[in-house]
Amino acid sequence: MNTKLKIRDLTLDSNIFLAPMAAVNCLPFRVLCRRAGAGLIYSQMINVDDFFGDKDKIMERYADFVDEERPVAAQLIGAKPEKMAEAASYIQHHAEIIDINFGCCDGDQLGKKAGCYFIRHPDRIHDVVSKIVKAVDIPVTAKIRIGWDDQSINCVETAKIIEKAGASAITVHARTKKDKYEGKAKWQYIRQVKEAVSIPVIGNGDVRSPELAKSMLERTGCDAIMVGRAAMGDPHLFTRINTYLKTGRSLPFQTKEQRYQDFLEFLELYKIQPRQKFSEIRNHALWFAKGLKGGRQMKNDILKCEDIDSIKAQFR
Repeated sequence: MNTKLKIRDLTLDSNIFLAPMAAVNCLPFRVLCRRAGAGLIYSQMINVDDFFGDKDKIMERYADFVDEERPVAAQLIGAKPEKMAEAASYIQHHAEIIDINFGCCDGDQLGKKAGCYFIRHPDRIHDVVSKIVKAVDIPVTAKIRIGWDDQSINCVETAKIIEKAGASAITVHARTKKDKYEGKAKWQYIRQVKEAVSIPVIGNGDVRSPELAKSMLERTGCDAIMVGRAAMGDPHLFTRINTYLKTGRSLPFQTKEQRYQDFLEFLELYKIQPRQKFSEIRNHALWFAKGLKGGRQMKNDILKCEDIDSIKAQFR
């Protein structure tokens, strides 16, 4: 199975992408996922309102990209088209793609009329996308949910608007705003979007294994897959998925020793730009411990740790 993909003039060596995840996609984690074979790395969600408070601070915190992780998509969220276009124009020099978040269902973003608010008001989407497309020279993509709730599924309509406004690809998270991250993803709507537009479609939702990755590609016809929560603490998942898609061979899960080596790499990368809070490093350690034999006790012990050395000791 061919896993390469082209988004406008950008060629990607794998069609398995790391999803944008707030408080997860720090620099060390992004680099590990890229090393493991993620074809496109997404930043954490960059709030346009915060961006205008202190550009340098926001860039340092959320767009601290390094060459090893490229290509990178910088994801923006906001409510006002003009502000989003201005932010995109600035950040385009640091990324290969600008991605627009129309899928966040957090209450604070909805209150600002951002994120999933646009799914309920699709008539406002064209203005946002077209202004950003005109403001930058790199590809612009967008991420949506399938609708506000099961009674108002409108992903096909929304996708057509996004394509007409000039976007180069679209990601479909196959859940509604009401679903948030619960319940089974409704992959059939990814297929409907794929059949309705001519730009690449990226499927998102419930890809937790190589087998599910292949199933999504086959059942929906999507061009790429976005992996999110399943990769937390398990960058090697990208290696397993790519290997399975290319050869049909199932690689074994990592041993505790291999997972420990990954975590050591994470800590070494952390030294490049050591700005993370200890609590964030501990969260990653908890994710790295998941699925390991004795992992539950490890997690309990990690929660008691007060420094990095004591966390490292838990993986030995």
